[in-house]
Amino acid sequence: MKTSLDALAALLARVPPASGPLRTAQRRATAALRQFQALSTKWPADSPGDYRDNLAGDVRALEAALGAGDVEMLAATTGSVADDLEVKLEHCNRSGGKLGGSVTVRVRTVTGGAEIARWQVFYLPRVFEVAPNASPDLFPQLSSPTEDTLVPGRYVMWARDPVSLRVGERTVVKVGEGRKELVLDLPVPAAP
Repeated sequence: MKTSLDALAALLARVPPASGPLRTAQRRATAALRQFQALSTKWPADSPGDYRDNLAGDVRALEAALGAGDVEMLAATTGSVADDLEVKLEHCNRSGGKLGGSVTVRVRTVTGGAEIARWQVFYLPRVFEVAPNASPDLFPQLSSPTEDTLVPGRYVMWARDPVSLRVGERTVVKVGEGRKELVLDLPVPAAP
């Protein structure tokens, strides 16, 4: 994990001087990263693979945004990296200052408060929302409910009916807050 944190620090240092949203996002990301790095010195050297992979995703997204040369994309990506680091930091602090661990996320698909079964549930780390060619992951079984284990952070989630291919609205979800489990209701469109 230290490698990914160091890589993020180096990339954030390469963000060109700017004002407005990009500058704010860079400051937030840098501040959260410093706190996360300080906290991580107490953790075992061999951090869980899912955390390392998740942070490596932040590194790839920020590298791509820097390479694209699009200031709006860079601001959005840097803001998403800041959000992700802040959520991870909060989760670790609420877990007693240790690496907080992954969270079991249980999703129910609902319309008007009624549970609707047999929908696919997709998720994508929010940092990839503006990245071209980003592929979402899929919960392992159809809803409802369905569950998977996710690293703390911000995700975009949505549901799709595998038969009609109707798609529910994209919802930003915060996974963490020191919890071991998160239960959420994901809206799906009513039957036509």
